[in-house]
Amino acid sequence: MSLSCQGLHFYYGQHHALKDISFEVKDACFCALLGRNGSGKTTLLHCMNGILKPSSGTLRLDGVDITRGSAREIARNVSMVPQERSEMFPFDVLDVVVMGRTPFLKMYESPSQLDYAMAKKALAMVGAEKLAPRNFNRISGGERQLALVARALVQDPSTLLLDEPTNHLDFKNQYLLLNQIKTLCRKRGTRVVTSMHDPNMATLFADRVILLKYGRIVAQGTVTDIMTEEHLSDLYETELKKIDIGTGRSVFLPASVTT
Repeated sequence: MSLSCQGLHFYYGQHHALKDISFEVKDACFCALLGRNGSGKTTLLHCMNGILKPSSGTLRLDGVDITRGSAREIARNVSMVPQERSEMFPFDVLDVVVMGRTPFLKMYESPSQLDYAMAKKALAMVGAEKLAPRNFNRISGGERQLALVARALVQDPSTLLLDEPTNHLDFKNQYLLLNQIKTLCRKRGTRVVTSMHDPNMATLFADRVILLKYGRIVAQGTVTDIMTEEHLSDLYETELKKIDIGTGRSVFLPASVTT
């Protein structure tokens, strides 16, 4: 089973934002989207979530064309954590998280005790259970991010989409969150597609990488094959150096700071 995209194009008016995008993400795969600002990462995620309708091409989830599905049908299988957030009504964090169960409720049906138990479990998974009684509008940006990730997890999706998930998180929580998402891949078989700014995060956590530049895929494959000085220097249009940090791991830094 997989999420697959074939020959996808998307236009904002006359602007050709995505050009002939094709890839496949199988079960239990953590796939990172890397590229500079404006490369098309968020637009691609929005197409995969049904927020935007591709101009042409296909998007299939386990063989079903998701571009033809309703928002409710998509939400039962795909959840997304957006990059930008606006203030909500003054709900408690637990109530915000339980909203992730909405696609599974009948019209006018209220969340059950089981739904609330699932919401509490999702908060615990991201280390944010203490936020449950807090007002969502009065917690920090990083805490809101954790709550929204929990809301996505409570949907129990087969595919999880994240747009810059570590934005606003402190150093500790960046790694804790990505490690938890990686655990979801291994234990539940969840497919994860996430945009990232930091190639080193992708090197540490991703199984596959897609490099986007000017709306096109310029390279894709395993971390070992794609995360090279040549590929990343071309992607970010600056010379990068691969630095060995031991235990078989490496990081990438601009050449200007390594001399």
